Amino acid sequence: MYQDITYSIEDGIAVITINRPKVLNAIRIQTYDDLIDALNQSDKNDDVKVLVLTGAEGRFTAGNDLSDLLPPADISELKKRVGGIFDAFAALTKPLIIAQEGVAIGIGANMLLHADMAYAGKSIRYSLPFAKIGVTSEGACSVLLAEAIGPKRANELLYTGRFFSAEEAEKWGLISAMVEDGQALETAMNTARALLKNSQDSIRAIKKLGKAEGHAERVSKAVELEMQLFGDLLETPETQARINHVLKGGK
Repeated sequence: MYQDITYSIEDGIAVITINRPKVLNAIRIQTYDDLIDALNQSDKNDDVKVLVLTGAEGRFTAGNDLSDLLPPADISELKKRVGGIFDAFAALTKPLIIAQEGVAIGIGANMLLHADMAYAGKSIRYSLPFAKIGVTSEGACSVLLAEAIGPKRANELLYTGRFFSAEEAEKWGLISAMVEDGQALETAMNTARALLKNSQDSIRAIKKLGKAEGHAERVSKAVELEMQLFGDLLETPETQARINHVLKGGK
């Protein structure tokens, strides 16, 4: 059914796994299409009560597949998919739990801002390297990150693109808990099973109340502006040179 993810429903829990391990689960246009469909279908399916999102073979994701950002790639298609996945996150009425190991770069880190709960292996490395490759943040990170961890800390992470740890992410409230390596998915599944014992109507009502009025529209508007500036920067020679440098193994 899907090319870039695996999908299963286990006793009311939809498990969505990004499955491109040879490229550290980098997300290309096809991956976006698969994820968007899986998120939307899970939210519509009465058999699904909780969603768990993870990555294959001990890695969450290395972020966007940078080959999608070079000519002759159609950036309008990528912008459409980035908007689509965060619209899907914002529209979810059911709990979303993220389980991360290894690396969570760029969009992989940004997804934490849209999860209800998240667990990460203690050795995971996070980064928001947008300025390093010459583009903007995405996923409404431009507004949600500062609200989550404070503007000074958000600026430091976004401007420098430095790696940060599970310990830092836990301290800042970006993840629910840091766990032993290899235990993130099991911990997420145990939490999901615990949620199944509670009133699903109550959980969805609590989730709805927890989102400010107009949340989905706010996220969509922020992503739209981000993608406009992202596209503008992508056309510059400097950004193209930076992306080529990374693809050739540069740091």
